[in-house]
Amino acid sequence: MFENEITINTGEGQMNTFIVHPDEDGPHPVILFLMDAPGKREELHQMARRIAACGYWVMLPNLYYRRVEEFVSDGTDKSREIMFEHKNSLSNEMVVEDCKHLLAEALKHETASKGTVGCLGYCMSGPFAFAAAAEINDRIRATASIHGVELFTDSAQSPHLSSHKIKGEIYFGCAENDEWVPTEMIESLEK
Repeated sequence: MFENEITINTGEGQMNTFIVHPDEDGPHPVILFLMDAPGKREELHQMARRIAACGYWVMLPNLYYRRVEEFVSDGTDKSREIMFEHKNSLSNEMVVEDCKHLLAEALKHETASKGTVGCLGYCMSGPFAFAAAAEINDRIRATASIHGVELFTDSAQSPHLSSHKIKGEIYFGCAENDEWVPTEMIESLEK
């Protein structure tokens, strides 16, 4: 496996991004792997490696780059408070723009496929992947939201409002009992 940590200038800062893909063959289909709230950490790097081992070119960005180069929650109350400040600083629009920068970067690499891509949003990033699938529908054709939060809300920014723009498949993996994902949200998504 080839892995590298790069920075991508987005105009709003330097987005540090973990890239991993198989050494051989290629080009490999691109997967944008969007982190959960505790931060871009080794646990997610391991998940990215497992995806890459199946033949994918995986990009795992630090979505908090506008605020901090590195953040990993340690589970303490203070750390959780900072984590929620970072999380709440993001919007669907901001992360969609980040995804556009990631895709532009992928185009620079011969080992990355130039075709359609996948996007995986984990927990906090579920709505970001949902929004990216709608707004970058010429490239993103396979999307998964795993334990995604705030997928269907009363907000004018709720990602479900642009779902009609999605041209590919989208998978929602929701837990049966999740304090952050009420049953009503899941039922609304199923309609």
